Amino acid sequence: MQACAPPHNVLVAVDGSEQSLRAIRYAANVFPPDRTHIVLFHVQAQLFELFSDLDAYPHYKRRVTDLKRWATEQKMDIANTMDSAVVYFKQKGFAESAISVKTPDRKLGITQDIIKESYEGYHAIVVGRTGWSRFKDWLIKSTAMKLVAKIKHIPVVVVGGKPDAKNLLVAFDGTHGAMKGVACVAALVGTSDHHLQLYSMISHQGKFWVGDEEFFIPENCNDPMGAIDHRIAPHLEEARGRLLAEGMSPDRISIKIHAVDRDRAPHIVQEAMDNHFGGVVLGRRGLITFIDEYFVGRVSDRVLKLADQLAVWVI
Repeated sequence: MQACAPPHNVLVAVDGSEQSLRAIRYAANVFPPDRTHIVLFHVQAQLFELFSDLDAYPHYKRRVTDLKRWATEQKMDIANTMDSAVVYFKQKGFAESAISVKTPDRKLGITQDIIKESYEGYHAIVVGRTGWSRFKDWLIKSTAMKLVAKIKHIPVVVVGGKPDAKNLLVAFDGTHGAMKGVACVAALVGTSDHHLQLYSMISHQGKFWVGDEEFFIPENCNDPMGAIDHRIAPHLEEARGRLLAEGMSPDRISIKIHAVDRDRAPHIVQEAMDNHFGGVVLGRRGLITFIDEYFVGRVSDRVLKLADQLAVWVI
């Protein structure tokens, strides 16, 4: 009898905001309960040390009392949020032993503490697109965007809106990064009943992307789609094979090749929205570093900006 594979550890960042609650719901519905261990993670701000210093000043004493009351209420709210999240995961089929709660004190800062935790044997991290302060998230990079830029060793799933967890669109061009994205998604959700579409694109000028190269279809080509299939079919078949190997049913895998203009990001988002794909999967390009080298202002960065109602997987 074959031994059961160890569960995949998924870190879910929680700050008590509405979007983090939606991230919790998305994680509970997208990851299979029988092969996933969920860790609900909240970094607690430590304000009481500051309060103890201010207590010595009579002018601030009343304000300190109000602040202490507020801090206590915030701590209780997070505890209630965690309890509700655990109940929700149980309702979705997760065993109690498959759910952990961590609420460490802030040490390096919220973002840095999450990044540090992500190196503790996790396979993915899920975070809400926005936190408590939408104005702050608009004014400066949100925690989610900072995590995407800094965490490159595991997938980061940025959840916006109320996405459908059952359908995933994989933007696929045959690159090492795209194939890695397929393999990762297959491992994380392969045994579930999700529908997954491998989505490849060509330009209206006849250019298409396979591997790390860009190709042009000859003008006198009688069968341009046949030429595309000849180039990309082996890559698509390999990707499909990886999904099947992880337990995904053949009838839940589809493939689409779409002619688009040069800017691919809007088409990826529109394809997902029009066909009820709640999640979009983007792979990094080969071994080139993500934000700093290739994706600044390009496909991945643009998708993250446009897909505010989707879950974007950056792998």
